[in-house]
Amino acid sequence: MSAQLGKKASQQASPLHNISRQLFQRVPPIPAGISLVGKTALVTGANVGLGLECARHFLQLGPPKLLIMAVRSLEKGEKAASGLRAEFPAANIQVWQLDLACFRSVQAFSSRCNSEIDDRLHVAVLNAGLAKMRFERAADEGHGTPREFTTQVNYLSTALLALLLLPKLKPSTASPEPGRLSIVTSDAALGCKLEDPGATTKILDSIDQPKGYDGYQQYCRSKLLATMFAARLAELTDPTEVIINCSNPGATKGTGFLDGVDSWLVNTVMSMLYSILGRTAADASRIYVHSALVLGRESHGSFTDWRINAWPVVMYTEVGRQLGERVWNETIEELAFAGVDEVIKGLEH
Repeated sequence: MSAQLGKKASQQASPLHNISRQLFQRVPPIPAGISLVGKTALVTGANVGLGLECARHFLQLGPPKLLIMAVRSLEKGEKAASGLRAEFPAANIQVWQLDLACFRSVQAFSSRCNSEIDDRLHVAVLNAGLAKMRFERAADEGHGTPREFTTQVNYLSTALLALLLLPKLKPSTASPEPGRLSIVTSDAALGCKLEDPGATTKILDSIDQPKGYDGYQQYCRSKLLATMFAARLAELTDPTEVIINCSNPGATKGTGFLDGVDSWLVNTVMSMLYSILGRTAADASRIYVHSALVLGRESHGSFTDWRINAWPVVMYTEVGRQLGERVWNETIEELAFAGVDEVIKGLEH
């Protein structure tokens, strides 16, 4: 487990390690015998890039009973799905709307999962994410002050979706194996720091300020928060019911990740780096399959690719553990409107 790999964290977070990992370590093939036949799988952000390629990998392991492509734009989702349906004519592929900038959309999506998925959900890969280079707030939905967009999408709405999906991922009489929940994170989280704003200021409030906003650092923080959340959620969840981990695909070219970068210089430099170091989306998304289907209970609560790796450095420090606990409590308080307290009570074991 990642909890036991603290001595490797600093090395893993170093630029040299990540360059070496990208250039010289190849994502292994999926072992024979891994199958989604007769199962229900969900991928968010499934109309482009890594999400679309993950959906394709899942279909190659099937046909699943149902593959749900969760997307913000139904038009774009259906266009992507039409290509997959042509490749896999026997597959049951459905496109469902999910806008992670909107809590109401997350709740509606979860309700649809509960009402329309027969029996249970077997695997969910929460891939959808973004990076806003300029400070922007999500829409006001009446749940306090609207949050900064990257934090809302990559962290708060992803955390809410994970919590609301958990009951549907639990085993059933007809399907007794544990469910699989993999939350996509990033190398950007590994060396990221989280500052203590003081006992009287919420951490989520402290990173929600337009003054001094740095889009890349906000992206890093959002992925760190998601990793902290997944580790804490795994502590509360019985891995015989749902195995929870984080999946790190590494630098990937051709995903549109740099579309939000409005500096031509930064965009040009980053595009060159990605062209040299980046994996293809097909290769990188195979990491999702390893995290979600190949790795077992030993990966519960861990930071993974096709192996179990160390958490971000800060998570091994006493200050980091304290900040992580505060973030967890703030998050549960912020999401209380959606009834997440009841979900957490149901996890007690």
